[in-house]
Amino acid sequence: MDYYTLIGFAPETEAPEDLGTLAVPAHDTALFLDFDGTLVDIAETPSAVTVSARDGLLLDQLGRRHANAVAIISGRNLHEIEKFLQDFSGTISGGHGAELRHAGEHFPGIDCDFERLEHIKNAVMEFAIIDPRVIAEDKSFGIVLHFRQHPELESKVHDFLACLVNEEDGFELQSAKMAFEIKPKGISKAKAIERIMQFEEFAGRTILFAGDDETDETAFGWVNAHGGLSVKIGDGPTIAQYRTASPTTLKKWLRSQPDASRREA
Repeated sequence: MDYYTLIGFAPETEAPEDLGTLAVPAHDTALFLDFDGTLVDIAETPSAVTVSARDGLLLDQLGRRHANAVAIISGRNLHEIEKFLQDFSGTISGGHGAELRHAGEHFPGIDCDFERLEHIKNAVMEFAIIDPRVIAEDKSFGIVLHFRQHPELESKVHDFLACLVNEEDGFELQSAKMAFEIKPKGISKAKAIERIMQFEEFAGRTILFAGDDETDETAFGWVNAHGGLSVKIGDGPTIAQYRTASPTTLKKWLRSQPDASRREA
């Protein structure tokens, strides 16, 4: 009996194939990689993640292999990804598509009600002070409450944040891995990928997007619908076509893929 039968997840959903069965041609594939839980392991706090020198070398290798059609798609602030990946000159989308850097240029962020957002942020920060078991992560276009060290607080965190947004707001509540986030409506990693595919380096290529949590499922759906390849990192129900166990196994697979020069020879 497989995982999907055991949990009773959407009977019409097929279990993802093992990523090890997939090989991609570098010359016509565009790579989109989530950051936390995909390129790097999840840490106890958002600031505690580590990017090794070998990770940096891999990104350089991928950039050459795919002719710069490589992008990092993250829910983090853009400037945080830039800090972690200081030597990466490729495309980065931050804030679930709210921020974008391409070819060294920073594009304007989205419009939202920043006054309303500031009120929401203040309430969330006060909640984190009152209950230090949770971690508040301030973002340029939203705010997150992490309960990864205390999973028993999931319902409490959800109910509190749900009280801060309503249908009339321009904001919405989004579930993440051991966290909930308030973000502007209308932004998503799917729209970030769609936007980046308009750039010359990416245009016309087959999309491969790898991510690890619920914030990536919308992007998986969009990629699937547009003939691309979707990869789920770790356990859990998903609509992704392929699965691999961890960031380590994803990076091992990426390193194993042939260079464009070898494939075309």
